[in-house]
Amino acid sequence: MRAVWACCLCLASMPASAGNWKLLGRVDLMLGQYFFENSAGSLSGFGDADLQLTRSISPETGFFFTGRSVYTGFKQVNELAGGGTLFQQSIDNSLGAKLIRRYEGGYSLKPRVGVRSQLFRETRDEVWGKGLYDFTRYEGGVVWERKTRLGLSIPWTYQFSYDLYYTRYTRFKTLSSQFGSELAAPDPGSRVLDAITHQLGYRSEFDFPGFATGQLVYSLSLVSFLDQKVVSAQGQYLNAQRSDAAQTLSLGLSKRFLDLEALGRVRPVAGAGLTFSNQISNQNHFDTDPSRLKFVRGYYNYWEVRGGPNIGATFLKTMIHARVGYEYAARFYSGRLAQLADGSYTNDKLTQSSQSVFIEAGYPFWRGLELKARGTWSSTSSNTKFEQTYKYNYYDYNYFTGIEWKF
Repeated sequence: MRAVWACCLCLASMPASAGNWKLLGRVDLMLGQYFFENSAGSLSGFGDADLQLTRSISPETGFFFTGRSVYTGFKQVNELAGGGTLFQQSIDNSLGAKLIRRYEGGYSLKPRVGVRSQLFRETRDEVWGKGLYDFTRYEGGVVWERKTRLGLSIPWTYQFSYDLYYTRYTRFKTLSSQFGSELAAPDPGSRVLDAITHQLGYRSEFDFPGFATGQLVYSLSLVSFLDQKVVSAQGQYLNAQRSDAAQTLSLGLSKRFLDLEALGRVRPVAGAGLTFSNQISNQNHFDTDPSRLKFVRGYYNYWEVRGGPNIGATFLKTMIHARVGYEYAARFYSGRLAQLADGSYTNDKLTQSSQSVFIEAGYPFWRGLELKARGTWSSTSSNTKFEQTYKYNYYDYNYFTGIEWKF
């Protein structure tokens, strides 16, 4: 984490243009309050520093370095190990480098490397860097891109990509026997969350007439867990390692409408998105509680759909802009069973639904500085009431105000 901050400070201290170097960035600093179920949090902060240092070697070749650090000071439920885990605070740091090489015909080749470190605090008194779910991810990949036209009037950009990730949970080894019923059985493996991921992707973007844009994104991730053994129906561990396959298909559309003359001219924008995803895993679950002793096949398999609209407007006289959006999501597990509050199993497969609303506004007032306000509300519910391992039912909302600096 110190290395990431040192790199960000080094990039930020450089002149905006030094020779062929150019520094671009965005820094958000915000304060606000969160409310999780029936509890209200104290005043907390959110910070996001995103910097890019670019250099053009020739008209065909260039590269840039990136550094980003995000601090979230309020409660959140993140899915890291197969279900929702509640955290008080988190820090997400990343560094990366990319080379861009352009060729005739609108083709480009973009190899990259990077590293990411994410830290979590489950309790306020937990020491940073000692969290059970802290992880470091090393990554590399390449993008092959072409800019062309669909017909005569529609600019079209499409990409094929391949990425390789190695994720290491630095502390899960020593505490693994305390989390998850399978991990208490003999010989479950040592670093059961460490994994290597191969990801293939395709992306298309279209600029339609009438200030409309469309987007299609597909990805396939093949995850191999390095030391997590598959659970058998007898509660024993096989020699086979866990492997997952996850797919995601996202569709998006946005349109800018003609300016309205009211209120000194208003420029409205509307958009909508729809995402389908699924995961298939060979890992099962054996509940070793003597009162249940239940085997559940395909514990991590699910289908999910999410989507919703958003609308925004820019008031051209003052340049104030605002946006509001709604999203609904539903997840259907094909193997995991719903449970009653005492842990006993039902015959129903577990389902989970969520909905969220956000609203944000900004006012640029001086040389790249902008006043910002943001608020979100979300609710998640499920047909299971047993939450000893994962969080399935909760609601929360928060509001934050602060300043954004773009340069």
